[in-house]
Amino acid sequence: MKYSDIVDYEKLDPVKKAAIESFSSTIEKPSRIGLRIVPETLGEPAIAIDFPEQDFMLAFNVEGLGTKNIIADEMSKDSRGKGIKYYETVGKDCLAMSTNDLAAIGADAFVYGDILSSGNSNWFADLEKSKAVLKGFKTGADEIGLAVPCGETPTLKGVVNESTIDMAGASIGIIKPKENLTYGQSLVADNIIIGLEANGIHSNGVSLARKVAEQLPNGYFTEMPNGKLFGEELLVPTTLYTRVLMDMLNSCKISYLSPITGHGWKKIMRAKKSFTYKIDFVPEPSELFKFLVEKSGVTEKEAYFTWNMGLGYAIMAPKESRDAIFKASEKHDIKAFDLGSVRDGNKSVAIKSKNIVFE
Repeated sequence: MKYSDIVDYEKLDPVKKAAIESFSSTIEKPSRIGLRIVPETLGEPAIAIDFPEQDFMLAFNVEGLGTKNIIADEMSKDSRGKGIKYYETVGKDCLAMSTNDLAAIGADAFVYGDILSSGNSNWFADLEKSKAVLKGFKTGADEIGLAVPCGETPTLKGVVNESTIDMAGASIGIIKPKENLTYGQSLVADNIIIGLEANGIHSNGVSLARKVAEQLPNGYFTEMPNGKLFGEELLVPTTLYTRVLMDMLNSCKISYLSPITGHGWKKIMRAKKSFTYKIDFVPEPSELFKFLVEKSGVTEKEAYFTWNMGLGYAIMAPKESRDAIFKASEKHDIKAFDLGSVRDGNKSVAIKSKNIVFE
């Protein structure tokens, strides 16, 4: 199996670059009301909007969940599972996709709006199921401390599959003080790289995991070696990183923040500057990832490109920030580990112990 057979970034990435080029002439338009899009944040996980006369900036991001809710659809149909409760996971995950990216440029999310698109309005007829999705959004909102004041539920017959929904949303956050804006401007060789643990697949590489389930006799209800159901392990909620990252930004210097989402560990080198990211330590993959690698037959390099393999966030910072970073992660009960260091060299991620290089 290959993730590129399902999601081909070689075809998607040029469209993203084309979008930046196509919309480049619009970037100056907010100046008519005295605002400025920070151009250095274009291509980052979120964009920053400067209020020149104020002591803060705003940040904006829009993101979709992907296909994780299809797993909830399947798991909820069988009496062996937990029914509609699975939909709470995908609500929280959808919010996480946007807010985790927003935090990457130093923004504290304070508002979120969701879009739940159906192929048939009948999907929402099961009110308890819909309420479970909404409960997931609220759980995430409570954990971060943000409002969900609006949303949209369009019925897109012929566009969205009638048996499910398409989930997406957008968030706005504040960057205050402005010095918290982080897009790699202070990234230098000899910065350390610290990882924050992921608590599962999160919401990336899910389509390949679904392909694995299709080839198992019991599908998502396959019992893994650790005794847990495959589908339930895939539906572990995504970690919300906003609060721990805000604590770090307010207590020490951070050079760059990169959520490990699409492109997996290659995302470590997302910053625009050209450096080699030398990885000396790789956390032991969880039973879920070992199971996925075994059943999919992908190479290790493909696995670390497709899934987070236990790494939810990569932090680049001066060496003197290490203690504050670990203290904040411990406070929020998120495991941190020393990954390696930033080095002069061509833009790449070199995972020494795995003999893997992403360029």
